[in-house]
Amino acid sequence: MASGNSFGGQLVRQHDDNERYTFLRISSKERSSGDPYNFVARFGNDIKLDNITEIHLMQASIPNIGNNVSADIGNNVFTYTGTVSGPQQVVFTDAFYTTTQIINRLESEINLAIAPSTISVAQNTTTGKITFTVTGAETITYDNTGLNFTLGFTESIGPIGAVSAQALPTLNGSTLFYIHSTNMSNNNTLLLSNGGNIEDVNGAFTVPISVPFGVYQNYTGNENLDRIVFGRNGRSLRSIGITLRTNGGRLFTELTDNFEMVLVLKVMYN
Repeated sequence: MASGNSFGGQLVRQHDDNERYTFLRISSKERSSGDPYNFVARFGNDIKLDNITEIHLMQASIPNIGNNVSADIGNNVFTYTGTVSGPQQVVFTDAFYTTTQIINRLESEINLAIAPSTISVAQNTTTGKITFTVTGAETITYDNTGLNFTLGFTESIGPIGAVSAQALPTLNGSTLFYIHSTNMSNNNTLLLSNGGNIEDVNGAFTVPISVPFGVYQNYTGNENLDRIVFGRNGRSLRSIGITLRTNGGRLFTELTDNFEMVLVLKVMYN
């Protein structure tokens, strides 16, 4: 009801003025079914969850335990061809490696393959690039795929005795966590497309990684940005599917039951 010089109208509330909300705590260890990185969380028969209008990511706690060398990434094999020794491979077990560990393994394995020639593998202290120096009759051609590419070989080169990779090694591992859910965000995220096709995925939230390997990434969501709005009609979230992915969209299969992912969601309901 208008009074005095004020205009008549209807009270409009912002989303954060709404008192009709609850919090959902989702733990990979308390999942209803599935794997730690791809599971379903069920919340019983609470009727409040039948008409959810908004979701806010409040907190996420995810261990940064992603491999930087693995078959899933496609970089667990270093390949080269010697003019004397012929085609060779050095295969690495899936793990998180330091540059020094990889250099030492390559030097040891390649020396066994090219004897009596020898090779020295090092990281240039000024440029940061990996160098390979052969002594003896052997010369080597280095591929630009798999681990070679990760170590900086952006182009195939050789046969050559001494060489430096064209770029810096990229052994940082995971830099982002992607939280996917068909229930919360069904095909709402578009990926870059080749050939004009629509590439959409169930991407709901993105968590940047700012902690070292082996440390839990604890992320506090921005309530105005890390949210999904369904509108007045809403949708049911008694059961929520959660899939955790990392760089390149690959499944974060490194998350096993001895670690825990925890998500805290604030959900608004009618």
